[in-house]
This record gives sequence, structure tokens and C-alpha cells, in this order.
Amino acid sequence: MNRLVKLQLRNIFHNKLFYVCLGISLLINIGVTYVSEIIAKTPTSTTAMTAVISQFTSGVDIIGMVFITIFCTFDFSEGTTKNIIARGYTKTQLLFSKYIASLIGILTMILLMSVLSFILYIKNGLGFEANMGNQFIVALFSILAYTVFYGTIAFTLEKTSSAIIANMFAPNIFALILGLADSNLKVNMTKYWISNVGTTFSNSPTLTNMTFPIIMYIIYIVVFSFIGIYIAKNKEIK
Repeated sequence: MNRLVKLQLRNIFHNKLFYVCLGISLLINIGVTYVSEIIAKTPTSTTAMTAVISQFTSGVDIIGMVFITIFCTFDFSEGTTKNIIARGYTKTQLLFSKYIASLIGILTMILLMSVLSFILYIKNGLGFEANMGNQFIVALFSILAYTVFYGTIAFTLEKTSSAIIANMFAPNIFALILGLADSNLKVNMTKYWISNVGTTFSNSPTLTNMTFPIIMYIIYIVVFSFIGIYIAKNKEIK
């Protein structure tokens, strides 16, 4: 398993896709910083650590989603999946190697963006604030949950284009369906959806409000991991 994870990490860091996604993210990061200053006509007052936390709480954005999706379908697209299985690895091990490598890849991107944010905003001071640790912890669970969520869908569909479309629209479609159910059944299921579980916490990142999003993210991690395992075991490798 360790060798398989190393192989997947090598595929990530030797792939132009990673650096393209990273480059776009960094450019957007720089652009938002300076364009916002130009529009406001005053230097931003954001401090370094606040900007770093902001990077983590932003979680897996559209670029990160595309990166995870393309990487999780990479072996299917390249036709190398059968070779990996022929080496003695199981389909479940292949799936989890994708999860682990994707998580390391996306965290690396976020960390590098955080370093850039720190450099851009350090002129305004460090700016340590209360509850930063809480935000960091919840953000990590969120990133892991989204990695497993997007990775499972990508691994299931195999085709990169189909998986990107599915991952792009699935969160909103499910949120819409739950919203309609809420309206008709007079319930509040929407708050349990992956894209909404952190709303209350983000508005008030206290220790008390951490419990709900963390539990929900863990549930999503477990549920989609089991879905992925079931699909992987029954998947025909071509």
C-alpha cells in the first residue's frame, strides 16, 4: 500500500496538472489581493494569519475539485489501472491510494497559497484572533470530506469529463432537492448537506459550534468511503 501511495504521489508531483492548478490558484490569490485594493483605493487591512485561515476555510474550491477529479480518473484515462491491479494491489487499495494522494496534493496547494497569503499580508501584522484553532480544525475535516466526496464520484464514473460535470453540479443538485423537500415536508434537511454543515460554525466559530460540522464531515467521510469500497469491489477493470 505504501508503494502504491508513493506511486500516486509521484503521478501527482510529476504531472503538469498539479502545477497548472497551483499556478492558477496563486494568480487568483494575488489578483484578489491587489484588485481589491485598487477597487477600494485603500490598502487592505487583512492581517497575515487571518489570510492564512481564510485559505483553509475556503476549503476545496472549483480548481481543487478539478484537480482531485482528474487525478482520481488518471489511471482510467491512461489505461494503467489494469497494470496496477496486476502488481497485486486490490481495487480498494487503489481507491484509498487515490484518497490519500489527492488529500496530500490538495493540502500542499492550500499550504502554498497560505504561505503566499502570509507574505502578502504580513505588512499588516500577524493578527492572531480568537477561535483560529477551531477554524483550522474544522477546515481540515471539511477538506478531507470533500476529497473523499469528489474522489468517490470520480472513481465511480472513471471518465474525466463526466466526473468533472458530476462533481461540479452534484452538490448544488442535491442541495436543491433537499431544499424542495424542506419546503414540502416542513423540515430542515438542507443544513445536513455537506456544503451547508459548516454555515453556523463559520458565522460563529466557537468551540460549542464545532461539534456539529465535525460529526457531519466524519459521517460524509465514512459514508462515501463505504460507497467507494462497494463500487471498487464490484468494478470491472478494463
